Amino acid sequence: MVVVGLWEITQCMNIIFPELNCIGELLPIQNSNRLKKSIKGMLTIFKTYNITIDTNRFINEQTIDFGKATLEIENHISLLIKDYLTDENDTKLIEIFHYIHFWGGITGRLIYVKKGGFYKNFSVKTYKAIVDKIKVLEQDTLCKNLKEIEKLFSSIPFIGVAYGTKHLRFWSITANKKDIQLPILDSILTIRLLYKCNPTWKDYYPYVIQMQEKAKNLKTSVTALERALYNEFN
Repeated sequence: MVVVGLWEITQCMNIIFPELNCIGELLPIQNSNRLKKSIKGMLTIFKTYNITIDTNRFINEQTIDFGKATLEIENHISLLIKDYLTDENDTKLIEIFHYIHFWGGITGRLIYVKKGGFYKNFSVKTYKAIVDKIKVLEQDTLCKNLKEIEKLFSSIPFIGVAYGTKHLRFWSITANKKDIQLPILDSILTIRLLYKCNPTWKDYYPYVIQMQEKAKNLKTSVTALERALYNEFN
């Protein structure tokens, strides 16, 4: 049941979804030169700024299918989150943050390269507060809680809605106690679904509700629906 507040905000944005031929289980991101350049670009950023995570196990000079590789990274992030939930510490939190940005590619570089780099920009205390809120999200208070999370993300430089929702996506899938899954809202989905150039947090709340409703109608997960849409548009 969707509370009145959430229902009201969906009225200002009515998403028209395309017909999707392939949906059900979570598919890999489609392999492409664009994806390859994005991931390898992030590898260069990590090497340049001494971000040390084990990327070679997923991407190396012999990698051909970067779509399959990103699915393997997704699975690894899920395992890292599960491990964190049994033994919470800051080192694991930072590692998970890096892996999500590695998976997301070069558009997530700014927190590493601007205004003194990662350790000047990042706040592990704030990120932990975000994670703690994601863990206890409930449907009846979803809008209120997402707005609280937005404020926390906004206090970390260079994390906008496109990357903030990547973190929401990974943590909600594995850590939310009510099995609430949250989708990514990046520029590709914003252009093709919302007919706008850039995503905003204001767009995100009605987007989440309509994605939940569409996934329910299709008898699939929000995560699988978002991936199918991304591959369709990308």
